[in-house]
Amino acid sequence: MLQLASGPMPAAETCAACGGALHHSFFVLHGGTERFCAACMQSRPRCSGCGAPVGQQHWRLHDSRVLCARCHLVAVYDPAEAATIFAATVASVEQQLGLKLRVGVAFRLVDVPTMTQLRAEGGVASDALQVMGLYQRQGALRMISVLYGLPRLAFRTTVAHEYAHAWQTENCPLLEDDLLREGFAEWVAYHHLRFLGCSRAAEDMRTSSHPYQPMFESVLAIEGQRGIAGVIAHLLAVGRGL
Repeated sequence: MLQLASGPMPAAETCAACGGALHHSFFVLHGGTERFCAACMQSRPRCSGCGAPVGQQHWRLHDSRVLCARCHLVAVYDPAEAATIFAATVASVEQQLGLKLRVGVAFRLVDVPTMTQLRAEGGVASDALQVMGLYQRQGALRMISVLYGLPRLAFRTTVAHEYAHAWQTENCPLLEDDLLREGFAEWVAYHHLRFLGCSRAAEDMRTSSHPYQPMFESVLAIEGQRGIAGVIAHLLAVGRGL
């Protein structure tokens, strides 16, 4: 969820979106450094990647999402590139946390309408949040779907989150606690960021306000008491009814 900070105007500062002078105050997105004027915060389209008001140079995707110039430069559009990053992310999670699947999971890159349709087919109620990834199991089919056009780091954390759900389905068949399920998936994504050396992005997961944060914090508390192996052991115990 977007968080804003405001403050007095530094000398000779301009808005990162419109280039106009910041006369009295400015806004900064959580975790960012760029400053924006109130008019741009209120009226300009927001980048679906970072949440910032877009400038004159921006890209509108065919499913109506908008990307700022910075996010466009690192966005994942090509299916072949996406498949390569997907495989690298899965390998990293397996290496770091030991979360391996006996049966693999397929991957596909989708747009927003397709993601909405997949959620409906799976009986997942729609909400106001933009869903970036989805894991589904239908019979023998196991599939992770991820939105195209995500910035590379968001793409990797989404894959790590959804891969955690795939691991849960295979290894924790009795896990019905949605708070633990989602908290653990965010915890896996968080440790993947740390594995990549993205300490600032990992810290942002801990400090920003987002729907999964309370669940994520509860799993971090378990890690604080029992360590990484203890978190996984706890999930296996709950998920197997032990």
